[in-house]
Amino acid sequence: MKTNLFRLMAILLGMSVLVSACKKDDPGVAATILELTVTDDNTEATVVFSEAVYKNSDKTGALDQNSFTVTITGGTATIASFEVTHTAGTASALLKLTLNGVVNGQETLNVAPKTGSSIYSASGGATPTTEVKTKVLKETGIIGRWYSSGANVAPILISLGIDSVYADFKVNGSYEVKSFASGSQTTLTGNYQQSKSTNGNIWNITVNQGQPSSLTSVGIFEVTGGATVTMKYEIAQTDPQIPGVTPPTAAAGFGSTSGGAYGNMIVQNYIKLP
Repeated sequence: MKTNLFRLMAILLGMSVLVSACKKDDPGVAATILELTVTDDNTEATVVFSEAVYKNSDKTGALDQNSFTVTITGGTATIASFEVTHTAGTASALLKLTLNGVVNGQETLNVAPKTGSSIYSASGGATPTTEVKTKVLKETGIIGRWYSSGANVAPILISLGIDSVYADFKVNGSYEVKSFASGSQTTLTGNYQQSKSTNGNIWNITVNQGQPSSLTSVGIFEVTGGATVTMKYEIAQTDPQIPGVTPPTAAAGFGSTSGGAYGNMIVQNYIKLP
C-alpha cells in the first residue's frame, strides 16, 4: 500500500514538474494589430494593438523605429522616413510619416512588426511579421503649409509691394495666410472647401475669408510632386463682386481669370514646407 502511495506521489510530482516546465517555456499570447488609422493629411498613423505591448519580452522598452516595417504600395508617393512615439505598456503607437511625392489616392500604407522579435505582449508573446494592417491614403489637395517668395509671388501682389506669402491650409478646413511687404505683415484667416475637378490634376477651391474682412473668393490650384512639391494657385474675389472680374476655371486653366484678361498676373507659385 505504501509502495503504491509513494509511486502515485512520484507520478504526481513528476507531472507537477512537467507542468511547471511547460509554463516556464510558454512564450505567451502575442498581441495582434486591431486597427490602423491615418490622419487626413497623411502625416500621422496610429497603430492599435489588442493589448499592452513592449519592445522587449521582459515587459520593458517602448516601441521605436526598429519595431515596425512601414511601406507604401501603389500610387506615386513613397515613404521618406517615419518616427515612432510609444509608451511602454500601452496598446497604441503613433507613427509620424514623412512622404516623398504627392498622394494620388492609390497608395496603400502597410504597417507590420519589423521582425518576429520586435513587439511583445505582457505575457512575452511576440507579434509575428504576418500581422499586417493596411490603409489607403487620401488625396490631400491643398492641405499643408506653403511658402512663396521672390519671383514665385504673383505679379499683381508684387505690384502691391508684397515680397513673400506663407499659407497654412489645415485639415479642419480652416486657413491662415500671412503676406509680407517690407517687413510689414498682413494676416488673413477663414475657411475653405476643395474638390478635385475632372480636368487633369487641377482642383477647385472656394475660400471664405473671415478676417480682417468678410469676403469669398473662388479659384483653382494644382499640386505637382517631385524632389520639391510645388503648387500653382489662382483665385478671384466673387463676393462682394468686383465689376468685370470672374474667377478662373479648371476647364480654362491657369490665367483664365476674367476670361484671360490678366494672364498670369494672378497666378501664385508655392513650395510646400515640411
